[in-house]
Amino acid sequence: MRRHFRLFWILGLLWAGGAWADEGAGFAGNLSLEGGGLQAPETAVETYSYYRLFLKDLGDLDPGLSYALAAESDWQTLTPPGSTAWPLYPQTNALRLEADNAAASKGNDFYGVEMDRAYLHWASGPLDVTAGLFKPSWGSARFYRPTDYFFPLPPLQWERAEPLASEGLDASCYLFDDLSLEGAARWLAGGDTEGVVRLVNKGIGLTVVPSAAWLTGRNAFGLELAGTFPTFQVRLEGTDWLYPGQRTAADWVAGISTSHLGVEYTAEVLRDATGEILGSYSDVEGQATYVFLKAEGGVLDRWKASPAMVVPMEGGPFLFWPQLEWEFTSQWELGFQAQMLLGDWKGPLDLYPGRAGASLDYFF
Repeated sequence: MRRHFRLFWILGLLWAGGAWADEGAGFAGNLSLEGGGLQAPETAVETYSYYRLFLKDLGDLDPGLSYALAAESDWQTLTPPGSTAWPLYPQTNALRLEADNAAASKGNDFYGVEMDRAYLHWASGPLDVTAGLFKPSWGSARFYRPTDYFFPLPPLQWERAEPLASEGLDASCYLFDDLSLEGAARWLAGGDTEGVVRLVNKGIGLTVVPSAAWLTGRNAFGLELAGTFPTFQVRLEGTDWLYPGQRTAADWVAGISTSHLGVEYTAEVLRDATGEILGSYSDVEGQATYVFLKAEGGVLDRWKASPAMVVPMEGGPFLFWPQLEWEFTSQWELGFQAQMLLGDWKGPLDLYPGRAGASLDYFF
């Protein structure tokens, strides 16, 4: 597997080199290098390194018809088993366009390569259709989006890059100027099919989206509400999960955002009724409630700061999450982020590891 990964890595670099050499190819992307330390509860600090090559190509084939391609390779060293800097694919697609060493890795080296996107998009009159390997953009919350049924990213994900998309079809039909009906389906390994139906009503300053989903192992009904005003936005987003045996559980997020002097301030309350939103890092099997606070904006020329906090309402330590970026040229960016637990009493975030890392990104 290590040989395979090195081959993928070399092929990826050659692909990037070919894109740079051919000005008409249209490829873009970035190369990320990161290093830092990670400390799981009651263990010693481990150093790690993380490398990511991401490539994408967007273009038009005909008026109304466009395409998108995106691929990446990732490599992380010295990390506890099951902990990766990048979001892994939540479901296995029918076509295996990704590979990793998750089954064989013991935590020293974790790597993967995948085709993230490969789809066609067609728009004509009231119809809008996407087919291939794609990810719909659903939900409006900042911290966690429960109505993003196929891909609700873990809210504490270290690397915010989106995960592998799914093979499927998404079609929207505009019934009126501000009202559309959307249906999406994806195909998974083993012949499983999942589907979502959404009625999207986007008026002036108001978005109302009721939805329903048929997923593997559970179904759901959801609702997204967002009101945008001159100086702030309010949001409410929730999903009622329906499991076999008539068991139900509801996840929801309520929040508000506002801007002042170029800084956006966000406050959200998240109700986790499934006990799975924080994954293996949550010390709660049942329900939990979290408050998410974040400020994001420029502080100096080419500097951007994004401090955030996650506070469990059940008590226990809270998470402080500072992020800092410096775009020192149009193509190069330095970054720093850390996730630190503050407080020493027992609570839902007890299992979350402390982490700090510095990164260098090159965009082309």
